[in-house]
Amino acid sequence: MKNQYLTLFIFLFVLTFSYNANSQNFLKTQGKMIVDTNNGDTVILKAMGLGGWMLQEGYMMQTAGFAGAEYQIRNIIEQLIGTADTDIFYDAWLANHCRKIDIDSLASWGFNSVRLPMHYKLYTLPIEDEPVAGQQTWINKGFEMTDSLISWCKQNNMYVILDLHGAPGGQGYNADISDYDPTKPSLFESDENQKKMAELWKKLAQRYVNEETVAAYDLLNEPNWNLPGGTLLRSIYERVTDSIRTVDNNHMLLIEGNWFANDFTGLTPPWDNNMVYSPHKYWSFNEQADLDWILPMRETYNVPLFFGESGENSNVWFRDAIKLFEDNNIGWAWWPMKKIGSISCPVSSTKNTGYQDLLNYWSGNGPQPTVAVAKASLMQLAENLKLENCRYQKDVVDAMFRQVQSDETKPYRNNPIPGVVFGSDFDMGRDGYAYSDKESADYHLSTNNYTAWNNGWAYRNDGVDLEVCSDNINTTGYNVGWIETDEWLQYTVDVAADALYDVNIRVASGAGAGQFHLIMDGVDVSVPQYTPNTGGWQAWQTVTVQDVILSQTDKKLRFYIDGQGFNMSSLEFVQKGSTTSVPTEFVDGTTTSENTVQVHFNKPIQGALPTMPADFQIFVDGASVNILNMDIDANSNRIINFTLDTQLEFDNIIKGSYTGNQINATDGTVLTTFTLEDIQNNLPLINAIPGRMEAEDYFDQFGTQREFTSDLDGIYNLGFLDVDDYMDYDVEVATSTTYNISYRTSSDNNTGEVALQLIDATGNATVLQNISFPPTGSWNSWATTSATATLPAGRHHFRIVVTQPSFNFNWVQFDFLSSDTDVVAFNQIQVFPNPTQGQFQVRANMDEAQNVDIQVLNLLGQVILTKQINNVSTVQETIDLTDFPNGQYFIKVQSENGAIFSDKLVKMN
Repeated sequence: MKNQYLTLFIFLFVLTFSYNANSQNFLKTQGKMIVDTNNGDTVILKAMGLGGWMLQEGYMMQTAGFAGAEYQIRNIIEQLIGTADTDIFYDAWLANHCRKIDIDSLASWGFNSVRLPMHYKLYTLPIEDEPVAGQQTWINKGFEMTDSLISWCKQNNMYVILDLHGAPGGQGYNADISDYDPTKPSLFESDENQKKMAELWKKLAQRYVNEETVAAYDLLNEPNWNLPGGTLLRSIYERVTDSIRTVDNNHMLLIEGNWFANDFTGLTPPWDNNMVYSPHKYWSFNEQADLDWILPMRETYNVPLFFGESGENSNVWFRDAIKLFEDNNIGWAWWPMKKIGSISCPVSSTKNTGYQDLLNYWSGNGPQPTVAVAKASLMQLAENLKLENCRYQKDVVDAMFRQVQSDETKPYRNNPIPGVVFGSDFDMGRDGYAYSDKESADYHLSTNNYTAWNNGWAYRNDGVDLEVCSDNINTTGYNVGWIETDEWLQYTVDVAADALYDVNIRVASGAGAGQFHLIMDGVDVSVPQYTPNTGGWQAWQTVTVQDVILSQTDKKLRFYIDGQGFNMSSLEFVQKGSTTSVPTEFVDGTTTSENTVQVHFNKPIQGALPTMPADFQIFVDGASVNILNMDIDANSNRIINFTLDTQLEFDNIIKGSYTGNQINATDGTVLTTFTLEDIQNNLPLINAIPGRMEAEDYFDQFGTQREFTSDLDGIYNLGFLDVDDYMDYDVEVATSTTYNISYRTSSDNNTGEVALQLIDATGNATVLQNISFPPTGSWNSWATTSATATLPAGRHHFRIVVTQPSFNFNWVQFDFLSSDTDVVAFNQIQVFPNPTQGQFQVRANMDEAQNVDIQVLNLLGQVILTKQINNVSTVQETIDLTDFPNGQYFIKVQSENGAIFSDKLVKMN
């Protein structure tokens, strides 16, 4: 029977292969698109670059500190083991780095093409080694390797892009990427090298002129040389083009700009009718505005674009960049497929200890090994390159394909409960869906600040910080570290039985005072737990969370960090008893919109709810409100949703009660009554105008990043702002009049600009104000820029859109321009110092004496402190929060005839 299945599989595979192999056609340019010549369909190339195979680069070999270019790497190996054994090592390297199994795998993962970075030395001799000057000696090795790759790709219905990565003489000051030797003439300094480049491309074109598997010729990778006006680069490109076109008119030509592919000065307009411009993209923002520098070239010259290299970043960056490319109908090639000890490639080869010993020796930090040991270590390194000996990093591939199309999460590993859930094996998916981490990608070309998205550089390429773990209990060998408050991890679980569980969580801490809790399908299933100081970041102890009720319907477990200061390795779920041994109880509640609240319970609720409202009551600011509807939540039967006939405000105090006996859990136990339990008010802050609006108090945003501010006022500012980034705010404008609007910004040497917009119910924008901010001379130097605008009264949705970067943004202040308004204004109001350790000073002046109410609210919307001042035109009050916990609060100051001021208070040590 097994043999029959195997025969059937082989038969189907052969049929598929026959069909696929015959389905390829030449690709060509058609206007702005790349199309299949057979049917005219647009083709988006999704390629993987085979970097490190034909040309070694120091950073990939981990030798960059002492040997960056391949000739330098080869030299240090030869000095250690001799020329003959070095040749044996390189033969093994070339044989093992890319094989048919690698291409089969790329096809199965979703790639439809590969980009082959070629080193000219595998195809022809250097000019200084030619027996007859000016003639070309051809070497079979490179052509045979290329033939094999094309054959493997043809069998998988994939395309090959031939990329001259190492040109004769080398094409840039950065020696590593092209094997440039500065003691010899570069490509740009030698006509003989330029001639050899043109002859090599002609030889390749003659060989592959009728090969439909070859998609394009990428003429020169990342030139980086001082080439004024691009004249010489264009001349070389045109020379190569003429050489190719004498024998091959079938294949597209990819043209890269100077300075690492992105400076196309002198390279427009196109000189060939089957040409593609091919920039590269690394370490920059992935917003539509970040293509503004290249898209006009496509439009102006009616020529396609192809991003020929990108990568070397986090999964978040990968997903966002690929989505940006594909949304703009642009193909891409990633870099690289395989690297030694890397988390950011689809495949990572193992760095054996012997090779690390060699690295230590070469860098001056270890003894010289014997020839036999050194050779064995290098041959083991080459053996480790075989795909079956490498680690397949499925999270990288998932980010590049599935996550581009879907926000759904996917299990990284099966997590049966009872059982162990490993901390490092959180779900695969986007930041904010599978996990939440404060730093999840590197944008240093846009921000000038390098960000290590995974501080431990271990195991996975997501924003979660993972490191090698010394725990010997319930571990994959990795733990979650560098944990920050309000980060979380999600795990898809398979709960075997409705039961009561204890959860044994392995933690380590050199500080203590960490805190976490567990959430299941959006409902808290534990109270916050504290982590002890275990004596070190790898000194592991168990914290047990008792009496966690789980159901077979539970699917998404979240580990939520309430307070940083610990590492986590694993969560072991141990079944301990029946759910009926504990009562069915209220857990907590939250607002979900301006007229709905959710109430959460510790157990799943039976599906058929009794007649509404079933003895439930919801109180808003002490008054009972009508419940219009209630139902069990579609995503979790631990939740009942209540629709109210009242519009809720961000500062309402909301409570819930239950006095009946009609609600049952699925285990048959009756819901225990509860009285005036707090329901967390999560409605967005309504920013009162006049008043100050903190930049981070948006309800929605695009493209911004929050950071601690260096300004004296406030705790955060928004930074890394780019064109078309925006922040959305809910506001309440006291009266329709002209306001003086002041923006607090800083910048290095750039003039920033924003547009203040009013967004109506249908999403249309009306510009209320445009204002620009002069540079302040430093990101840590802050200035206030003011201008006037007329604002309509009432509740509105305001949007601040960045129209010119780059600057940091702390707050915006709205003040009445004059006192001839219907509402007596606070002409001047200050709350200071802010942040503080406890005591805030409130200073306000008004045009006439009146009564003033001051309220301080916590983040639940609960009023924790009130003050009333009667018949004053000047307010001078101290607000003392010394006895309250550290954190954020809101202050609201309101005059008797309607003027309102609100601001955020930050109490900290």
